[in-house]
Amino acid sequence: MAAKNPPDQQGPQPYAQGPPSQSDAQRAAADLVELIRRLSAAGGVPVSLSAAPLTKIDTADRLNRQPRLTVAFPQCANELLALYKTTDTDEVTGFFTEYFKFLEHRIFGQRITAGRPEDVKSVGELDQLVGAELDDALENCLSPDIILRRQQGRDAFGASAWPSECCICTPCVTLDGKRNPPPKPFPTVPGYKRLWLGDVVWLFFFERMGIHQILGAILDAFAYNGRLPISNGSIESGVRDDITALVLEVMVRQTKMGLSSTTRDRGALYRTSLGWKSPAGAALRLDTEVNTGFNALFHKLIYNALEFYKDKRLAVAIQGTAAGTAPPSVATLTTISDTIDILKKRFEPFQYGRNYYNALSGILWTIAGMSIIRELRGTLGIPTAFESPHEFIPAAYDLLVLKRPVTSGDTNRFLVHRDCGRNGRDLLLDLEVIDHTQRDPGGELEQWLTQVEAKVEAYRTAYRTLTGVDLGASATPAIEQQA
Repeated sequence: MAAKNPPDQQGPQPYAQGPPSQSDAQRAAADLVELIRRLSAAGGVPVSLSAAPLTKIDTADRLNRQPRLTVAFPQCANELLALYKTTDTDEVTGFFTEYFKFLEHRIFGQRITAGRPEDVKSVGELDQLVGAELDDALENCLSPDIILRRQQGRDAFGASAWPSECCICTPCVTLDGKRNPPPKPFPTVPGYKRLWLGDVVWLFFFERMGIHQILGAILDAFAYNGRLPISNGSIESGVRDDITALVLEVMVRQTKMGLSSTTRDRGALYRTSLGWKSPAGAALRLDTEVNTGFNALFHKLIYNALEFYKDKRLAVAIQGTAAGTAPPSVATLTTISDTIDILKKRFEPFQYGRNYYNALSGILWTIAGMSIIRELRGTLGIPTAFESPHEFIPAAYDLLVLKRPVTSGDTNRFLVHRDCGRNGRDLLLDLEVIDHTQRDPGGELEQWLTQVEAKVEAYRTAYRTLTGVDLGASATPAIEQQA
């Protein structure tokens, strides 16, 4: 008869004494929770099981309070954006309202003169101070070019009429965007009157989507090669055809004069502000400064945030949902806070040189280009059933850039680029106004990380679909667009 294995060498004996009772399972779960709690207190695991209710942050309200910056709008903005009607509800019009409003633009910005940004009285209008810096003869000589609006060198705002309309136009389009809305239940309506570095991320992915390549093919056909039957305004009945033709003519003239948004302008913007290169910009071999710090730190932040969510989900699964959500340890939040602190220092290059102007011009031309593609989709040979941008923009790219029939692959280039651009932008806009130094469990940093989880995961998913790189796999991934 074979000898029995000693007790410590016996195989598993499931339910040797019968299945455990509910009380046994509860005691085991309690023992596990207590073990995790002790390990956390000793610094052995990255989570703590003491939970506190988290509030949400109205980042939109804080962004609304940021002062307007001095910027001269690109020329002919009224004409370039004339195909938009803000009463339309389609997604392309939504991109317009994310950045612009039809309202007289004020060239000079604002400054916080005293107190806090949330105190409206502390914001001063710079255009009302210009006259004191000009020679009296110049100030008095600026005659009104529109009598009802400009009298004695002053405009409707009581501001100096310098710079004059003969040099820099003040269009009826201005920055006043509704992007990055706050989390519910905040009722704040975004009205951002300036651009930030996050908007460059949006522009990068929309250029990578192919908007400027499609627009370039359309303008070449309209101005030179005639390969597309684009009307000059005399074919179709109604005035819409005429407006479209005039917008195209303005675009051609701006391009000839070098006033359009160029590949060189945008390529230099991406390199100096983001440390990224666009496919078209890479071919120019630009000799610029490269913001390598932003590139590395932004994706390190995404990685650390994903680790934060992973640890938190594990802690909640262990302790059960009844106990609420478990905040991370101070060490985890400190790592993320330090990363954000260094990352925000790499935002500064966006404020140098023409980067802000190049971003504004690039965004304006991108949004104007989408209105042209929407208007001409029938002329381009796109099926009339394609009414949404996720349908007609990839179709236009297939026909005009890749020069192949319209295909429907597994990946929709519009959707993945839009999701990368929108979520990456919104995360960076939030970083402009949150207090990342509140790193204690339950503090503002954890509140913000919790409310942007969906955006972080959406950026990761879209970027992985787009490039094959999983940002959650490494803190220093090999990024496709790194300059």
